[in-house]
Amino acid sequence: MSSAPVRFFLFAVMSLMLLSGCASNKPQINMDEQQNFAAIKTFYVKSPLNSVNVTLENQLESAITSIMRGKGLSPVAQADADIEVAFLPTTARKQDGKSVSLGLGTGVFGRTTGISLGSIFSVPVGEQVSEYQNLQIDVIKNGSFIYSAAGSAELDASDNISVQRALSDLVRELLKPYPATNNAQ
Repeated sequence: MSSAPVRFFLFAVMSLMLLSGCASNKPQINMDEQQNFAAIKTFYVKSPLNSVNVTLENQLESAITSIMRGKGLSPVAQADADIEVAFLPTTARKQDGKSVSLGLGTGVFGRTTGISLGSIFSVPVGEQVSEYQNLQIDVIKNGSFIYSAAGSAELDASDNISVQRALSDLVRELLKPYPATNNAQ
């Protein structure tokens, strides 16, 4: 058997792994194509049930309201709204580094390398931690989802002003595809 097909196969596998590792945090947006969005005139922004940071949530509510107004909808009380816009912000940390596990014996297992027999403890080696702000926005009409968008933004800093900016940008990105009504400005 020639080594050329084996090399080609290994190259193809390595290329796919590299490409999947470079995938972007592109937002996931889905909408009910059978929904008549032009008939929707009013909305109500519903705050998350588990409030964590009221100031950031108020800012998110304001950003959502501004964008939905720009799409031609009017904010009203919950009982009078054609749709409810629900949102859920979350923060995630992704550790992307290597660690050395120390114990008895030797071994190499996946991304953790070192000496181990039952991993007594682990020492980080050049560990990178990235923090992400995630946001889910759902538009609900008569108890059914008609628009759903989720995305994330990597944070350069974890202070509230940076988080607020990242969330504002994320709201714009997630609601951009939402259809405007006939009376949009």
